[in-house]
Amino acid sequence: MSAPARRARSLGEDVAQRQEDSPVSAQGMEDCRSVIVVGAGIAGLTAAYRLREQGFRVRVLEAASQPGGRVAQGREGPIPYNTGARLLYPFGRELQALIDELGLREGLVPLKNLGADCRTADGTYRVDLMPGFAAMNTPGLGWRDKLGLLRAGLHLAWLRGRADPDHAVSALAYDDETLAGYIRRTAGSRVLERLVEPVFRGTRSWNPEDISASFYLSTTPGLLGHDTVYVPRGGMGTLTAALADRLGIECGTVATAIVRADDGPCTVRYRKDGVQGEATADIVVCATQGTYARPLVAGQSGAERQLLDAVRYNSLGIVHYALRGPLPPALEFSLRSRPTRIATWQQMAAPPDAGEADAILYCQLTPEAVAEAERLGCTDDVDRLLRDEIRARLPGFDRRLVYRFNQWIACKLPVFYPGYGRKVASFLAWQSAQRRSVYYCGDYLSQSLVNGACRSGAEAAAAIARHWR
Repeated sequence: MSAPARRARSLGEDVAQRQEDSPVSAQGMEDCRSVIVVGAGIAGLTAAYRLREQGFRVRVLEAASQPGGRVAQGREGPIPYNTGARLLYPFGRELQALIDELGLREGLVPLKNLGADCRTADGTYRVDLMPGFAAMNTPGLGWRDKLGLLRAGLHLAWLRGRADPDHAVSALAYDDETLAGYIRRTAGSRVLERLVEPVFRGTRSWNPEDISASFYLSTTPGLLGHDTVYVPRGGMGTLTAALADRLGIECGTVATAIVRADDGPCTVRYRKDGVQGEATADIVVCATQGTYARPLVAGQSGAERQLLDAVRYNSLGIVHYALRGPLPPALEFSLRSRPTRIATWQQMAAPPDAGEADAILYCQLTPEAVAEAERLGCTDDVDRLLRDEIRARLPGFDRRLVYRFNQWIACKLPVFYPGYGRKVASFLAWQSAQRRSVYYCGDYLSQSLVNGACRSGAEAAAAIARHWR
């Protein structure tokens, strides 16, 4: 178990002590409302943290053995890995507030001018992860393409301050257009092929024709003028562990049903250590991934069903290899036109305690290879799809191999496909309109980024405080 996970304390004596230490009086604790948060990902943890600040009695249930969800890390043999998110962007109102409140600002490691190499038949060129004038120097772009880049850049600059990087629905005017269609229309097909596709396929395992332009047009304007992203010292789980430390989490507690009563508290049924149990609270926050919320919450309204039936996530397959002998640091995104199953190829040094391993190779599948793994039923062994290509690229690979870890993330990111943003906007208006006993939060209701999940949790907490106090 990772260090952040070990620091996350369980409920019981610890929570009792925290409640004794709370500024709310004993009489106030009896009078304040009770909340059960189901899911200790970053959205659920943020909601619980903000609700505790407001004086609510909060209990957090988490199915996994550690809190954090897709903002955490683990280790397999000599290989450290992230459960989902790999970095933090410099925007996000709630995320940045949490970083400061938790005292994590000084522990952020800056990654300046982060970019990747893209290999073509004619050579290699660099693509930056942050928007900027360097894109004008991309090989293969003609003057019409560069003119299109300038035109698209002016549009992004106009959107800055108008679009909110925490909310895809802040660019709702572009929700019905695909990202591929938007880029072709404003900048041209070669910009799509050379700049946009490699980044979205390599970082998010998305094809631009499958997602709405609203994601791009709500997030990218907030990156203008920035050249740095961040990773917490100690790993991505540092953020979620710091929140969990202040709350107390019941890990290994699998919620099986959330049941609303017509007049009275909600009931959460759960399973822990093979034993069935029940807990009641005035309010329940469903902070699971959206695909899990649909079968979990009983007695859903039409608004709930309409939204939850529309939720989609993409899957992601990664193979991590620990190798003998050094590898030079490298990060490469593949062009879609290349005959490869590897979208992201990253070489890095192994951690100091990795034993005989000196280097780590990270290979992330293309969206097409992900679909192939699902079709072949080899999601627990995606290495079989990559091994021949890796042998061809790394002579002596088998001799150097120390350890291999197949990582499959069944629900990696919510997909903001064309039209989905309007469904989200309608649901959020419904949820915020009046008091309810079950509230929802998560990145599928905000943005497919850490900052979006944080904001969703905070907004759910604010709605509860507004409705119930």
